[in-house]
Amino acid sequence: MCAALVGALPHPGKHICFKIEEMTKSCNRKTRQVGKIYMKEKDFCATWELDRFWFTDEKGEETDPLGANPKGNLIMGKDGNYAFTIMRVARTHYESGDLLGGTLAEKEEAADGYVSFGGKWRFDGQAITFDVTYSFFPNWVNKQQRRLASLNKDTLTLRTTGPILMAGRIHRGAARWHRL
Repeated sequence: MCAALVGALPHPGKHICFKIEEMTKSCNRKTRQVGKIYMKEKDFCATWELDRFWFTDEKGEETDPLGANPKGNLIMGKDGNYAFTIMRVARTHYESGDLLGGTLAEKEEAADGYVSFGGKWRFDGQAITFDVTYSFFPNWVNKQQRRLASLNKDTLTLRTTGPILMAGRIHRGAARWHRL
């Protein structure tokens, strides 16, 4: 690692993930990068509370599909299990009060404001792969969801690795969490 870079870090020893593309004279000329400091899998083991969930379209415009103040958490265990649950706050209550009841309109509105999935997770140094064992969205069951991860102190941001179909349009998705 480039000695000049280590001295320039605001908090040497902290787990910060970055990659510098430009070559400097005192650094590795073969790879054309100064170096990497990796986040470790254990850094993610926590309960995270949702701050924001948003989509960015091809024009760069952002929208918050679950509203300005969605609620949710992401629990990432040391045992490799996780649970991801987020929702729009202002969902209408079922008039009947029946957990498995509700009218078709009530069920549709509730489903449109809810995302939940869980299973096993792992981190490869850049992204978290979520092996989906269960999901409110049945198409994800027994599949993988991969999210680019960035960690800044107690703030975790997860981003889709590319555009995906959400709400009938192609977007990139992101979620920002804080450690509890």
